[in-house]
Amino acid sequence: MSLLNAAQIIKRILRHVDIFLDFARPKIYSFGPMKKIMVVVVCFAISILKANAETTYSAQQNVANFGWLNQRDPQIVQATGQNGCNPTSWVNLMVKLQNQYSDIFHTDLVGATYADWTQSAITLSGSSYLNTTPTSGTDSGKIVSGMGGYFQSKGFSGFSVAQIMYPRWDQLYEASRTNATVQLLLLPASGSNTTIGHAVSLGGFNWINTNDPANPPSQSDNARLSFVDPQDPWHGLDTSSGVFGAGFASAHVWAEYNGVNQYSMVHYANNDYEIHSAYVVVPGPTILHCLITGMLSFFGFSFRRRLA
Repeated sequence: MSLLNAAQIIKRILRHVDIFLDFARPKIYSFGPMKKIMVVVVCFAISILKANAETTYSAQQNVANFGWLNQRDPQIVQATGQNGCNPTSWVNLMVKLQNQYSDIFHTDLVGATYADWTQSAITLSGSSYLNTTPTSGTDSGKIVSGMGGYFQSKGFSGFSVAQIMYPRWDQLYEASRTNATVQLLLLPASGSNTTIGHAVSLGGFNWINTNDPANPPSQSDNARLSFVDPQDPWHGLDTSSGVFGAGFASAHVWAEYNGVNQYSMVHYANNDYEIHSAYVVVPGPTILHCLITGMLSFFGFSFRRRLA
């Protein structure tokens, strides 16, 4: 192994450690010493396995898990005007949670029918949660506390929402790869044709890096971000028969640097947006502990097999 390759592997390990901590930090602080050690062990085990990975970054979540509530539904428009993207995208994400973890959530978050989803979006738009209004849209300062309050009201106080401001491309990829439940808040870039932000549900990331592996995707690369758009939730599907489902829209994504931080940009619907925030659903310490224990058991089993 050359010194260059060794340096690249170390850099990738540290990058994956950093990504893990970005998503897990809000809950790790509450762990005891042994749980923190377990987190570090698992993090490095995963990172070592990924360090020699190819430079193709392709991860797509199961689109069938997502909801397909449309923010243009007349009842949602009556409650939120044209500003219902945030509560609607959260409903589509909570349908995903219900389908992905049916043994935990069943249909208790937003119900099982389109009518249930619609009412859930209207409830979320209220002042107790997201405070979405027809005139000013969603109060972004209420997203973390509002969604945390909503989970608690449904009996899932062990779940909360964490905000990652200006998420990098590798965080978007890692969130897609690990099936994380993430809402992206898009804000119009300078010189864009719109002044209105938008919220979508992250579904996937795809990029074949043909350049230096240490560099992020540039605007000339063909990196793509997939998501469920609440304005077009059944994107690409033939709904003429009356059968609906979620469909992923896709947008060109690239990295920018403002002199201090790296952040992500997307070109979608003829406009450039910066990804201002990623809001990630985070399980509580008890659930994380179970996940970590299971992963440690898996790595121990794999290690014993290799020794044998």
